[in-house]
Parts: sequence; C-alpha cells; structure tokens
Amino acid sequence: ASSFRAEHMTATTVPTLALPGGGVMPAIGYGTWLSKPGEVYAGTKKAIELGYRHIDEAWVYKNEAEVGKAIKEVIAEGTVAARADLWITSKLWQCHHRTELVREGCLDSMTQLGVEYLDLYLMHFPVAFVPGCDEAVSADQMDDVPIEDTWRAMEKLVDEGLVRHIGVSNFEIAELKRVQAVASKPIACNQFETHPYYQRRELFEYCQSHGIAVTAHSSMGGGANAMRKFHKSPPLTDDPVIGEIAAKHGTSPHVVLLAWGLRRPMAIIPKSVTPKRIQANKDEVLALQLDEDDLAKIAGLDKPGLDGCYCHPRTPWLGRSEFTGDTKHYYG
Repeated sequence: ASSFRAEHMTATTVPTLALPGGGVMPAIGYGTWLSKPGEVYAGTKKAIELGYRHIDEAWVYKNEAEVGKAIKEVIAEGTVAARADLWITSKLWQCHHRTELVREGCLDSMTQLGVEYLDLYLMHFPVAFVPGCDEAVSADQMDDVPIEDTWRAMEKLVDEGLVRHIGVSNFEIAELKRVQAVASKPIACNQFETHPYYQRRELFEYCQSHGIAVTAHSSMGGGANAMRKFHKSPPLTDDPVIGEIAAKHGTSPHVVLLAWGLRRPMAIIPKSVTPKRIQANKDEVLALQLDEDDLAKIAGLDKPGLDGCYCHPRTPWLGRSEFTGDTKHYYG
C-alpha cells in the first residue's frame, strides 16, 4: 500500500505519498481545472506563495501557459529556489493516444508549462479520440487505440527523461489490470473522482493493495462544475451530516471533505482562486482531526452506482449515454 508520511503533520507540513519505484508526491496540490482565463495564473502564484508545492494540470484544461508563467515568476522571485522544489503533474488527452502522438502531446504540455520535465504524467481517460479532436460528440470521432499501446509509449517518456513518473486517471480496476499486464514501469498514481457520496472503496482498495497512489479529484463534489445539470445528487457541501461535522469542529464543509480525503489517505487537489480559500484548503485541512465518530458518519454517505458521481455522469464516450452530435445532454 502507498505509505502516508504524516507523523509530524502540522498546519505547515504537507504530508507525502510514497510512489512505486521511489519518490514522494505532496499530498496536497493546487487544482487548475475550470479556472477562468487570467484567474489560474494569480491562483497558482498565490498557492505557491502559501506553501503549495504540487500543481495539477492537464493539456485539455487549456491553461498550462498561465500556470507556466506563474511557475517561472515564483522561481525568479525566489518564492521557491528551483523547479525541483515543485511537483508538476499533467495529463495526456484523448487526441494524443496514438503511439506516434504521445510524445507530441507531452512536449506540448511541457512547452506551455515552460518546464524541462514533468514529475507525473497521467493518461487522462482510458479512451481515445481521433487526432485533432478535443471532444468526441459522435462515434466516428472515437479512435481504436489500445490503452496498452499508449502506456508503452508513455514509458518511453520516462526513458527519455521527459517524465519522472507515469500513471493514469479515471481508470477502473479492469483497465488498471490491462496496463499492469504489459507494464515495464509501475503505475505510479490513479487520479479519479472520489468523495463521501462516491467513495469507490473497491477501486481505492485495489490501488492501495497494488502500491498505486490515489489522487482524488472533485473532492468537494463538483457542485458547480459544467455537468451540474445532470447530477443526481445535491451539492455535497450542503449535506447535513457534513454540515454537522463542520459545526462540531468550527470549520467549513469544504475543509471537512478535503480532510476526509487526505486522511484516507489520498492526495487532494482543491481548486480555488480566492486567497483565503486557497490557504484554508491547506492549513485548515491539515489542522482538522476527524474522529472515529466523524469517519463512521461519513462512511454512511456513500451512494450506489453513479448516483454520487458529479464528474461525467452521462458522458457518451465513457458509455454512459448515446452520442447525439453535440454535448447538450451531458456537458452543460
């Protein structure tokens, strides 16, 4: 299982997750998905100033250049001594799954971010789109590229020194097994949606038992994400049990949700562009000690199937609805 270094956890010490093959990843990162243009630059810079050292990015977020500008400036200004003080994750999008395009996709992210290597590079989803397609809205835009082939091409990025660790995102157990069957390098991490309404216990335990670190996305339920029209559950931050636990500890529901994830243990990557919230998402989360009663109550919040899923609950390219030629029925 991934070890969790939290023996001396304080409001200023971010714990780490050990990765297979060596190395540790800061367990609190700054998330950048769905940040508005201009905001992610300021948010990233503030996060690093406040002690974040892990930045979670992806090619498809279309804001890597802004994050790269922030990284360049914090190094120049001495906020961090060097690039090596930061952990930078990015992700391979579906249009780059063909083996001859994997390196191109990685280099594009690195160029935008202004870095000479990535600490972690993830296969964003276990599906492929035809080259040049950012979002498949019809079956003919899907590409038949085995995830095993894409993984082998990602392994070459490590051999070349472009990437330190490789992993996956939004993979189920069956897909993890397919990669493991051919991998010559370990799956360092699986990043997937998980929170009290969508706890994914079987998937989490599989990753733990195979030494695959877990990063949780949508930890606070993604109540305001682009798919909110199609969520079966109300915002997780409005849940009365979470609210009761927050009141008991004199904190916010957001902090309770993040603390639950961190102590599971998983890496968390909360996104905010508000300086006060950015700080709370680290310092207040580290300071909160959930007790056994809290954890038992949260364990009872899990929902069946996709009822608790806030991220891609109806996406056709994941097999959760039919293609219609547009995104109106699954991505508001």
